[in-house]
Amino acid sequence: MGTSIELKKINGEIVKAELISYFELVSTGKKYIFYTMNETIENGLVKMYVSEISNDSNTLTGQMSDEEWTSLKSIMKSMLTGNENPNINYLKWEA
Repeated sequence: MGTSIELKKINGEIVKAELISYFELVSTGKKYIFYTMNETIENGLVKMYVSEISNDSNTLTGQMSDEEWTSLKSIMKSMLTGNENPNINYLKWEA
């Protein structure tokens, strides 16, 4: 699928995942990651996760606001449909 990565949860736990997309929102400077652990859910779909990620490490941050979640859902939709979004700066993952 994608690149295998290790992420650190806020509680210190390390999880192995597959990178889907890593990007920065130009408007806020915040970095986010879409990733999966290849868990199959209903209709044979694969569960995907999204989280803000700290700027100085591969550490996932805590909860996000409803406003952030709404914005990220819109970004996911634009990625899936191949639409350009000038507010997204795709980043290269470096472990």
